[in-house]
Amino acid sequence: MPLIALLFFYLLTANSFTAKAQEVYKAGFSRVSIEPQHYPFSLALAGYGAPREGRFSLEWIKRGAAAEGTAFTGMGNSLLKLSNNALFTAAATDSPLVWKKAGSGTDLKLIAGWGKRLYGVNTGGDVLVTNYPGKSAWKKIGTATNAVAMTVLNNVLYVANADGHVLAAAHSAAGLNWREITTLDGITGLAAYKDCLYALLSQNELWKFNPAKDTGWLKIARYNGIGYNEKISQIAIAGHRLFGCDTAKQVWIARHQTEGLMAVSAMAVSAGKQTVVMAGVDVCGFDYDVISTIKKEIAAKYHLPAAAVLINASHTHYSPLGQRYVTWNPHGQLPDNDYLFGTMKPAIIKAVGEALQNRAPATLSFGRGKTAIGRNRSLTTAPIPYDDDVDIIMAVRKDNQQKTVLFLAGCHPVFNTEPTGNVTISANYPAISRQTLESKGISHALFLQGCAGDINPKEGSHIKTGQALAADVMHVLDGQLQPVTGTISYHFDSLHFPVTPMPHDQVVAFKTANEPHVGDVEAEKNVRWANLMLKQEREGTMPATMPVYVQTINIGNWKLVGLSREVVTDYSIGIKKLWPGKLVSVAGYCNDIASYLPTSRHIQAGGYEGHGSFLWYAQPCVFPENVYETILNKIKLNNY
Repeated sequence: MPLIALLFFYLLTANSFTAKAQEVYKAGFSRVSIEPQHYPFSLALAGYGAPREGRFSLEWIKRGAAAEGTAFTGMGNSLLKLSNNALFTAAATDSPLVWKKAGSGTDLKLIAGWGKRLYGVNTGGDVLVTNYPGKSAWKKIGTATNAVAMTVLNNVLYVANADGHVLAAAHSAAGLNWREITTLDGITGLAAYKDCLYALLSQNELWKFNPAKDTGWLKIARYNGIGYNEKISQIAIAGHRLFGCDTAKQVWIARHQTEGLMAVSAMAVSAGKQTVVMAGVDVCGFDYDVISTIKKEIAAKYHLPAAAVLINASHTHYSPLGQRYVTWNPHGQLPDNDYLFGTMKPAIIKAVGEALQNRAPATLSFGRGKTAIGRNRSLTTAPIPYDDDVDIIMAVRKDNQQKTVLFLAGCHPVFNTEPTGNVTISANYPAISRQTLESKGISHALFLQGCAGDINPKEGSHIKTGQALAADVMHVLDGQLQPVTGTISYHFDSLHFPVTPMPHDQVVAFKTANEPHVGDVEAEKNVRWANLMLKQEREGTMPATMPVYVQTINIGNWKLVGLSREVVTDYSIGIKKLWPGKLVSVAGYCNDIASYLPTSRHIQAGGYEGHGSFLWYAQPCVFPENVYETILNKIKLNNY
């Protein structure tokens, strides 16, 4: 065969092999909302341990007048009010309220209902009951002296008096036998829903209490002058919604103040018998035990090993709590279980399942560009590291040419300069980037957070940052992309760094030094940290190690390394150098966000990333100074 013919044959077969190799992939995408529903009524936001008073999602929306009245409550799907000794009712919906007369309530100052019974307390302190709806007369069943608020939960009456005592009594033939169950100063209103009591305080705060668990009252909302900008005087729960009535007798309905873009986005890729899924979740962080439980359910439901599923947090500082922050103020210590396990967890599992179901033959390509959205916020002397790479994987379906783009960059979603930004649920700039890309011909866009631990946006506006990152991604897509070809593999490993706790005397001295500074967020956090360390020391529950999880997903000639914790930018730079000339991307915030993952420079500086943040994360100590070298050596040795 002549040389030119041989060369032509080689090029033809090489191109054919590349095309066929690309065709073996199947790719699928899914996005599932993690926007909070009507319940929980209000959620604490993650991202900041300050302000001391808390950041909550509740805002009030006006729904109409209640006219002059003495009492306000909810019952089933109806709101009830007393006005001029008459009882009125309105359907509890999002629509403007329409009140209709429903009976009499002579001399009553409080009302509350459960089932088909409506209870009242009159100005003389008598507790009365009547059937509702119905025309039976009010009947006295007991007394409640100095009651200022009342509700009914699971057929048990609860009243609060002016001294802050909350009393409970079951309605029985023997009358009401009141017993004190808890105290909370300043209660002006009570309501009940799903095993919990809700209290409105005179300073316009909302608190929640579960009588069965008796774990104490927990603040869930407060007047902030932004979304919660009304002086609410009474509360009611009806139609599964929270309502408030202000001093001007206007009725308001509670809802979450949100941008509406919170989601889980997942991309599944298969080749032969191997499948991997990469999921990006719009939360600040999550705990390893929760993610492990989620992966176990995914394995059982979809027969996908845990190591084949990478779950990444975008780390937006405006999401509902998704993990435990046990040294924060009480309202920020624990995520709401109804949101965590009723919204976030099922959404991740659903997104993975739908991405698997949506798989179709597709070609994959890799591209890398640069972005200038961030800067190093911690290191100020040369060399100042910043991995400004923006990496993309594009899947193009063979049947309809739909484009799915996974893009990765490392920058904190930490700023929101909108007027209501600090108390608005927001997926921040990653969602703006996704939205912008999907307005420019990209069918689906998925963001994975890179190594952003010490990288903040240059721009204060999350909208401008998101748009700028989207423009950088589009610039990559407009250039020459490299085909992704080859088989799929995945690995999961962990490194366990021994814990060296602070000596007992130093912990005690640290606690003593901070205790006088009541009201100082930092000092109060330090006291809680010290108390936790002393408790673990006393009970023998001090952790022995601090784990770092390393997950690697290989899709052909592209390698994605996912590290747990808040990983600083140097790790991305260093890990990429382990495979020079290869297609390597590095994500932080994967599988567990238990603390920062600093380098020796951060630890030696003793600043936030290398020291202070470990107290906020309730860690027993900081990492050893050689943590960076140890992790990179482990990755290099195993060559995942």
